[in-house]
Amino acid sequence: MPGPRQPTDVVLANGRKHLSKAEEAERRAGEVKVPRPKTIKVPKWVPESLKKDFRRLAKLLVDCGIYTDLDADNLGRYLIAQHQYLIATAEVEKHLGRRDQEQADAWGRIQERHYKQARNCANDMGLTVTARCRLVVPDAGSGRQKAEDDNPFLILMKGGLARDA
Repeated sequence: MPGPRQPTDVVLANGRKHLSKAEEAERRAGEVKVPRPKTIKVPKWVPESLKKDFRRLAKLLVDCGIYTDLDADNLGRYLIAQHQYLIATAEVEKHLGRRDQEQADAWGRIQERHYKQARNCANDMGLTVTARCRLVVPDAGSGRQKAEDDNPFLILMKGGLARDA
């Protein structure tokens, strides 16, 4: 089963597949390109207290080149889920301090639900370490070719071929 389709730049940078110029042009023509936003627009439904955080995170994501206007709703959902997680965490701590285990458990379930929502949105937006690792495009002249050039067996083979010619 093939893996998910990767952008042409990633395929070329990995060096595992050779594309002719026509194939490369065809692939690039089929890719969806979304322009960078000129201004960061906060959705109207985002609470006023979270708009500053929205603009800060959106600016960071724009600078990384992974945020477009299409991502505004997801970033807003992330901020709301994170805010609700913090509220639930405070409630859990309050009830644990009172030794009210039943209420602490109830709030713990709510806390867990908001944590999962925030984590899912963060993964989609590239806000977690693993999500950012998936977003990295390898350098075109990176490790694979260098490793082949430093391989003593291949050097010996190349030297042997040059000698026989």
